[in-house]
Amino acid sequence: MSNQQQDEQSQDKKKQKKKPPSTLPKAMEKRLSLKWLTMQALEASIARLQAQGGQPRVTILTAFGQIEGELQDIRASYAESFVEEANGQYKPDLASMVTHLRSELLRTYEEQEKQIEIVDTAPILSLRDVVLQSSGSDLSTKLPQLTLFADQVIGFALSDVPTVQ
Repeated sequence: MSNQQQDEQSQDKKKQKKKPPSTLPKAMEKRLSLKWLTMQALEASIARLQAQGGQPRVTILTAFGQIEGELQDIRASYAESFVEEANGQYKPDLASMVTHLRSELLRTYEEQEKQIEIVDTAPILSLRDVVLQSSGSDLSTKLPQLTLFADQVIGFALSDVPTVQ
């Protein structure tokens, strides 16, 4: 294993250690979507490519068409869901906000109904600087942010991938 690969694995381990303890409601604690896990692995791969000097963008294929953008993490807490911009104002990260509010709502429902059972995991992906291209159309739509349910992903590709030495 090269020194570079060891450094990348070390960085991945450090990133994992920095994550706060799980704040998931009990009903979601042991549920895992392999599609979501694959997208997390894609995000880690992108981070490694960025360390090589590239700025790859992900293109996600869905039944709707293609969605191109930059994957972004769900923030660790609701309070961190507001990102300070250059002008000093705070812009909400909607995907992070919704994820944390969803967990709070689920905890409330768990307190009221002890036998609650989740019927799906509904993992989401958050993208920024998005370009939507619907199948069969030359028109595209630009969005600052898009939240996508992971089960809608059919496939993915990267553009602007740097060569690795």
